[in-house]
Amino acid sequence: MAGRKPFVPTAADRKLVESAAAFGIPQDEIARLITNPQTGKPLAAVSLRKHFRIELETGATKANIAVANALFRAATGSGKGAVTAAIWWTKSRMRWRGDGTDPEDETPPAAQTFTFVVKDARRPATDPDGSE
Repeated sequence: MAGRKPFVPTAADRKLVESAAAFGIPQDEIARLITNPQTGKPLAAVSLRKHFRIELETGATKANIAVANALFRAATGSGKGAVTAAIWWTKSRMRWRGDGTDPEDETPPAAQTFTFVVKDARRPATDPDGSE
């Protein structure tokens, strides 16, 4: 049987393609990053899709999961940025709005005042009558 051996992706190729797909790099640009050892030339986009279908299809989802995990840890933690992450989470995931309006309502909100009570974990809790 004459001809070239089929292209066989390496683990490093797979990792590169998955990462590039996760970052939203177009497939034709990703294909130029993979060299076919048989020809010494970049892989054709059609070959990229043939050999790296799973990486192309799952890269963005895996990246979204990693970012969501990091954001969730930040939003539920107490470190720097926890409040910002929690606000973003409630607005984007829970569809809360700081103005008290319905997210589907396009009417501009009236000026409203909100009061937030934050417990200071360094001080002992007190009952409403002021006793501990």
